[in-house]
This record gives sequence, C-alpha cells and structure tokens, in this order.
Amino acid sequence: MRNQLLLSLFTLVLAVLFCSMAIASLQNGLIVYYPFDEAGGKTASDKSRNNNDATLVGNASWEPEGGKFGGALKLDGAGSSAEDADGGDYINGLDAFTVSVWVKSDSVGHDRGIFHGIDPGGGDIIFTLRYDAASWATAGGTNLVKGAITTTAGVQTYEGKSNVQTTEWQHLAFTWRSGEKFVLYIDGELDDNPTHNDDGKEGEISGASKFLIGKGAKDGGGTSWPGLIDEVRLYDRVLGEKEIESLASGVLPVEPTGKLAATWADLKQKRD
Repeated sequence: MRNQLLLSLFTLVLAVLFCSMAIASLQNGLIVYYPFDEAGGKTASDKSRNNNDATLVGNASWEPEGGKFGGALKLDGAGSSAEDADGGDYINGLDAFTVSVWVKSDSVGHDRGIFHGIDPGGGDIIFTLRYDAASWATAGGTNLVKGAITTTAGVQTYEGKSNVQTTEWQHLAFTWRSGEKFVLYIDGELDDNPTHNDDGKEGEISGASKFLIGKGAKDGGGTSWPGLIDEVRLYDRVLGEKEIESLASGVLPVEPTGKLAATWADLKQKRD
C-alpha cells in the first residue's frame, strides 16, 4: 500500500513538472490571449498580462458553457466581432508570429473571417485568416483556409488544401517568419498540400490598425464569422510542432497565476 502511494505521488509530481514546463513554454512570446470565458459585459480580457483587452461589437455575445474549453465568443455572422482598437501597436513590426485559435462555424462553403488587422476592404492583406470558399491565386481549391500579411516587402498569401472547412470544433495554428513561407496546422496536423503558398517575404508586418476577431477581408458588407471562436493566442514567434500539438490537444494550462499546473481536461469541462 505504501509503495502504491509513493508511486502515485511520484506520478503526480512528474505530471506537475511537465505541465509546468508547458506553462513556461507557452507563455514565452505571448502577446495576446483571449480565453473568452466571460459571462457578461462587453470586454474580452487579455490574459497575457499585456492588457490588450478587446471590446465586443454589434451582436457579439458570450457563450459561457458552450466553448471548446469553458466559454466562447459567439458571433452572429451579421457583422458582430471583438476588437482591440490598439492592435496595430503590437501587430506592426512583427517579423515572426503564431496565431492559435479554436473555431466552430455554423456552416461551410463561405468566406467569413477569423481575424484581421484592419477594417475589411475586400483584399487579403495586412494580417488576416479566414475561411475561403474558392481559391484565387491557384484555381481549383474549395472550402479551404486562407491567410495573408503585408510586410515592408509586400503582400504574402496562403491558400490551404481543399475541403477542410467544418461545422465541428477546429483548431488552427498559423505561423510565419520573415523570409519564409506560411505554415498552417489544422487540428495539430501540418497542412502539407496547400493550394497556394507564396515565397517568403523579408521584413516586418506593416499597415495594421487594430486586431479584429471574427472578421476578415470579405466581411466589409455587414457579415462576420457565423458561430463560435475560442482560445485566441497571438505570439511574436513561431511555435514548435510540439507546442502546437499541445494547444490542439488541450494539454495546456489555463491562466497560471495562483493555480496548480494541470491540463485543460483537469480544469475546464471539455466540450465536443
């Protein structure tokens, strides 16, 4: 009995140690973190400790029990979003980034946005990721994920592989480093057959004026993401594969202040 107790204690210590290491890794370079666990009000709190809070716009609301982990941001598809009007302050000048986000769309076959760095104007530029019904740069892609940035060297775009849009919860991790091509992970798996992926542009991101959650380039006419968005994280570095796998699997910490290191499954009710 005593040996069994010691073994259990040792296992617990190891679990805490490894999860503490995950906390340290996933805090490194974190600029913005919106868990979207609010139950009221119009402010989405930034848990990165950088105070980059966002404000709910239009009919955006909270889904306190319906997120991938805890609550989520609920968008009506008709222009609602969350916005940090000062987003340009931390997006401009980035020479590397990772955006990690959970999305759940009410439908597929559309062009609705996940995030954007300016008010939508029709062009996939500046700092953006969205669902795309049909590829443009290389014809033939359908129901894919599209991203783009504008750097001091010009526009760089990405159109992923076909038929990845879904109405289930989906984890997306979009990464870039100056001079390199984009990399997209879908549910922790590399999108290794994109429809189109521009050669890397040297330089830094420029032209951003805000950080919009739930809108993209094609949402200038009163549309927006139709469904839920959860766990938005922006880093100033390219995360490694193992880190992205952790984010996609849910083996990661919540806000660490004053809490024992543990997995999401231990701390939040996981919903499919």
